[in-house]
Amino acid sequence: MDEVSFGLIALKIIVGFISLFFVLTITGRIGVSQLTPIHFVFVLLLDDFLGHIIYEKSENIMEYLFAVGLWTLFMLLIQVVSMKFPKFRTFLQGKPIFIIQKGQLDRDAIRKAKLDVNQVRSLLRQQGIFSMREVEFGIVEPDGKLSVGLKAPYKNPTIKDLNVTGKNITLPAILVMDGIIMRPALAEHGLDEKWLKQELEQSGYGDVKRVFYAEWTKDGGLYVAPK
Repeated sequence: MDEVSFGLIALKIIVGFISLFFVLTITGRIGVSQLTPIHFVFVLLLDDFLGHIIYEKSENIMEYLFAVGLWTLFMLLIQVVSMKFPKFRTFLQGKPIFIIQKGQLDRDAIRKAKLDVNQVRSLLRQQGIFSMREVEFGIVEPDGKLSVGLKAPYKNPTIKDLNVTGKNITLPAILVMDGIIMRPALAEHGLDEKWLKQELEQSGYGDVKRVFYAEWTKDGGLYVAPK
């Protein structure tokens, strides 16, 4: 293989990476575990497109971009149609299947979900549930995950059940990352650099560049992790 071929392959990989990143960004962010059948087909074909362009010797980059663009438009069209027509969305993505109702296994529903009892027990164990008697209902979601509702005696008590006062969770403000002060975060919470530097000095960090990470909450104050 000559030098020109190496350069062409490098160019194809760069173009492929940029195009796939752009396509996956505009079509929506979704985790691998949440892939529906239509998303799975979409990703497989994108992978096939990229594989062909890399290993073919011809300079067919424009053909690749056209194919990816057309496929992306088709995917976006499907997403728009599925949002407007619930039945079409259900057809593409599937719908939840109740395999356990009122504490009873539904054998027909388990078969419909393409599962057996051992697989159901395995899915329950992954959630820390080792006995069927603990489960009030179980639902196989369209992405294959099992959602479970426990019977009352097996539920963990909540703050409301214990009749105690709790506080809502508040997200911390990230004030320093890798030695750099996050000024927008300071301004958002009514803080300033002078206050931050004073707090860091009190914690033993006279130079902000020594701080790898620092966050602040109203109740907990400043947390600092050194480099």
